[in-house]
Amino acid sequence: MKLHIYSPQSKGDEPTPAILFFFGGGWSSGNHLHFAPHSKYLASRGMVAITADYRVKNQHGTTPIEAIQDARDALRYLAKHGTEMGIDTSQIAVGGGSAGGHLALCTALINHFDTEDKSLYQPKALVLYNPVVNTTSEGYGAKAMGPDSLRASPVHHLKPSMPPTVIFHGEQDTTVPIANINELETKMDSLGVASTVYIYPNQKHGFFNLGRQPAHRYFLETLYRTDQFLAEHKFLVGKPTFNRIK
Repeated sequence: MKLHIYSPQSKGDEPTPAILFFFGGGWSSGNHLHFAPHSKYLASRGMVAITADYRVKNQHGTTPIEAIQDARDALRYLAKHGTEMGIDTSQIAVGGGSAGGHLALCTALINHFDTEDKSLYQPKALVLYNPVVNTTSEGYGAKAMGPDSLRASPVHHLKPSMPPTVIFHGEQDTTVPIANINELETKMDSLGVASTVYIYPNQKHGFFNLGRQPAHRYFLETLYRTDQFLAEHKFLVGKPTFNRIK
């Protein structure tokens, strides 16, 4: 598997914060270019952005469990080798969309499938776009997960030590039910996890992607909020470099 790195053009000698993205596609399809637009923008703002390859069913004949293993290994690799890439390894965020959002959550919460007892790096922030949060029959992915559907379900393994989290979700999402996100938000609040959830009326699954609406409205809206969140948690400095569409 490969990590595709987007670095700031004006990067100095000091290490910079980073964000690692996982693409969506139901653990069956997709590729690292899914988050290339996000990565290019965040690199222009001064942080290193990385998009990860991971194993998917259609290409590698794998299950979501291998995808979870790959996601956790990708983060571990950055924690171990990030300084060689100019990354501040104390400031690595993880993000993703749909199944990629599930993988991002797994880097913070799901260690049941680790192949060995490895040192664990906890992401310092999570940026989630219509993420799969419940892989039981009440959410999405139970069939793909098989007997591991509960063990792989982030909402069932939340903990107070979770990093600050931002979530963007469409109210009319029929792939990941809004009820799943509401449950996640309620549980995170009860645990004292710093979290912000943005719900967008009349929007369906994948609404945040580039090209989904005229003038890229919700791509820009969610990217603007992503920038604000990362700045709030010291990954970025200053304000977004484009105006929010109102």
